[in-house]
Amino acid sequence: MSTMSTVEVILSRIAEHCRDTGIAETTFGRKAVNDGKLVARLRAGKSIQLDTLQRIEKALSPSPQPEAAE
Repeated sequence: MSTMSTVEVILSRIAEHCRDTGIAETTFGRKAVNDGKLVARLRAGKSIQLDTLQRIEKALSPSPQPEAAE
């Protein structure tokens, strides 16, 4: 039984987010951390800083939905 590394989990979540929202992975990287090559770098085995991971997590978080007017 293998466990996924943090990078593999992040890459999987990014790929799912991009599929669900219809954006390219390069667009996600640019919007999340101002780096269009983010996903390619992660796939190539590059590491990221904690603040970058936090910015990615924030970008992957669901946006709060506006409350409906009554």
